[in-house]
Amino acid sequence: MTMHPPHILAPAPIERACRCAWDEASSATLDSAEQAAVAALSRWLDEPELPYAILHGPRPSRRSVVAAHLVRAQHEGTAYAAQLVPLGPDLRLERDLIALLVSRLLADYGGGPPRRLRAQIAEEHLRVGPTEGEPSLLLAITDVEEAEPLVSWPPLFSAVGPRVKVLATVEGDEAAARAWIPRLGFDPARTRIHRLPSRPWPAPGDPAALLAATGAVPARLLGLLSVAYGRLREDEITTALGAPIEGALAGIEPLVTAVDGTYALRWNAARREVEERLDRSARETSIRRLLSLAPDGYPCAYTRAHLEQATAPLQAFAALVTEEHLAHWIARPEGYLGFVADLERVRRRAVETLASGHEAAALAVRAALVEASLNWCARREDHDAPVGVEPMTRETPLADERQQAKALIALGAAVTAGPGRDEVLAWAADAARRIPEAEFRGDAFVALAEAIGDDRGHALAREALAAYRDAADPVLPQLLAVGVLPPDEGAAVAREVLARLRDGGGDPGDLDLFADRFPRAVAEVLWPDAEALPGPARARALAALAEVLGDPDRVRAAFAAVEQHADPYDPLAHRTLARLVTLLAVPEARRAAALAPPFGERAAELLEGLIPRLRALGDPAEDLLEALPDASRVRALARSLPFSTEPARLQARIDEALRRAEPLDRYGLLFDVGPWLGAAGESDTLLAWIAPLGDAHHLVALGFLALHDPAHAPELTRRALPLALRLGASEPDRLLALVPLARHLPPEGAAAALGLLLDALAGDYRHAALAGDGVSLDRLAPLIAAIAGDDGLAGAAREVVQVAAWFP
Repeated sequence: MTMHPPHILAPAPIERACRCAWDEASSATLDSAEQAAVAALSRWLDEPELPYAILHGPRPSRRSVVAAHLVRAQHEGTAYAAQLVPLGPDLRLERDLIALLVSRLLADYGGGPPRRLRAQIAEEHLRVGPTEGEPSLLLAITDVEEAEPLVSWPPLFSAVGPRVKVLATVEGDEAAARAWIPRLGFDPARTRIHRLPSRPWPAPGDPAALLAATGAVPARLLGLLSVAYGRLREDEITTALGAPIEGALAGIEPLVTAVDGTYALRWNAARREVEERLDRSARETSIRRLLSLAPDGYPCAYTRAHLEQATAPLQAFAALVTEEHLAHWIARPEGYLGFVADLERVRRRAVETLASGHEAAALAVRAALVEASLNWCARREDHDAPVGVEPMTRETPLADERQQAKALIALGAAVTAGPGRDEVLAWAADAARRIPEAEFRGDAFVALAEAIGDDRGHALAREALAAYRDAADPVLPQLLAVGVLPPDEGAAVAREVLARLRDGGGDPGDLDLFADRFPRAVAEVLWPDAEALPGPARARALAALAEVLGDPDRVRAAFAAVEQHADPYDPLAHRTLARLVTLLAVPEARRAAALAPPFGERAAELLEGLIPRLRALGDPAEDLLEALPDASRVRALARSLPFSTEPARLQARIDEALRRAEPLDRYGLLFDVGPWLGAAGESDTLLAWIAPLGDAHHLVALGFLALHDPAHAPELTRRALPLALRLGASEPDRLLALVPLARHLPPEGAAAALGLLLDALAGDYRHAALAGDGVSLDRLAPLIAAIAGDDGLAGAAREVVQVAAWFP
């Protein structure tokens, strides 16, 4: 899909609306009360401790006129760079406000998707404020009640810098003004509130009088303009009314403003006066006529706002996450900015209605993946950049079949066995077969075979072998497929690979890299071949196979080989010895302890594994414990808990050591001792050790302990959730840590977590959003399963396939 060059910086409709509002408000003559308000607000500008102000008054009061005159007064001086942000009948949506702020604040604009624009405005231009040498900043935002979505992101105006002032004008009394303070993110203690008195409508501009005297067609035009979220073109008005504009304007000209062939009501107050006089039928008729216009015109830009206003069912919003809707947006000046605004709101609405069924989860995933696809699509050299996105070199194909396969495998593996699971895994197999790199294609087939099992899994394992044999390194990767082949086939492949390595194709000791994937039957067949290997390779291979087999005689034989090659200067020798420490009998374990000291810093790691083994066999190993540094001793004692006949005495020793440590040191040790103390039900004891630390530390500790303390996991997860939701908006990885515990989350908490995580996913590039290192769809499978079950998982998988077809 070719994307047309953007209009810089604010799209033309936004600039037009702003210019019209500025001309109308700044040219008006002030009465005495309005002059007094400008003077009072000018004094507010000299009060550094009050960065916020709200100007309120009844409907006929001209609050926007006062704000415009305050801004104009600053233009005549040098103290403030003042900007008018006029929300009104033709500038009411969040995307409009963002575009307007971009054009006013980001003179050094370097590109970025809408979420980054919001962050840049909030962090750099409002929270930090102007740099030294620049004038202070005044933002005057008029008629905030007109901004349908303004309340969805109050942090934009919270914690503004010392040289930033924000004025908002609000219709209503002081109670209404104060109600807007938290919605805008203002600090109540640092907000000045000023009231404007009422004033009569300008003659002949009284909407009530004009409506009473007007004909049917002009009344219908006023109805259209009052419910419209943006300016209407002349051809749209003619179509909706079935009558020419000239006759429709008869008698109502004072209420209507015409700019560049577009029409809107002149004042916000007039718009609301007219709208409130419409009965339900007339209102619905006006909206229906607007939404039946050409889909690339008014309906493209404002359907979503009307659906939200009407509290439409979720299914109605699905039409906004389609190729057709994007195509309409890309042809408009607002382009990508408007489409992504629709995606964000649809996604969040779907998350809010997750309880209504699995369709909501699928739509939320679809909106997130489409946005992530657009983020990457904008980097392609063969595409122009949408609004707000710089074109960059395409480094990874958008097709990302490898990541599609990973995401589909994760989703399919989480589905209960049955036709639905089979369908998702069939989609994964199709994506795997399209992976161009042979080795990655083989990896995907192995993962699929592990998920599927049975004869179908064996067939996929053979496809993996065929792929690996086409890879640049065709030998070692074949061992990945051994565990998913029938045992006789797997053993034959492993013996063939080992022979090729032994005969000059590589290091046969590298068998140890894959042995943990071997079935016991394969390990048995390979044992004689491994015994015939030379030198350190023999030690590595036997240790790895002995770990699989667990047979005491094999462990003893493997250890004898390891003893012969325990070279502390060999970086692989430590790993080889560590494989066996938890399997050794007492004599061999003691000999292993004697081998440990030459390994230097890594010796303690060996002893930490040997001590629990010795204690399990009846040897208290006190001499080895005393030789360890404090932290290693605590870890060894904790790992010994499952084998101790006196766990309380052992735990007392751990407590004593930890009491002597600083809180941050205890926090580090918590992750070493947590698996064993957590399994013993001592999570609260561990948490008490780190009581002085902050919420971020407690959140991580709670999530970690919930994984190891099954008896208390539901309670620990519930305690972690509010911390994760509060911290996760800016650091979603903190929420991601709770996803494996999704089954313990309350429904509303799980939905809130999914919403934040999908927001993070949507902000990334698609290959990372599907199966990356951060927040990615493959990692969200347990959360989707907990919220929407098998149908939700299958629906999410279907969206992976459909969005990939949409953005190939």
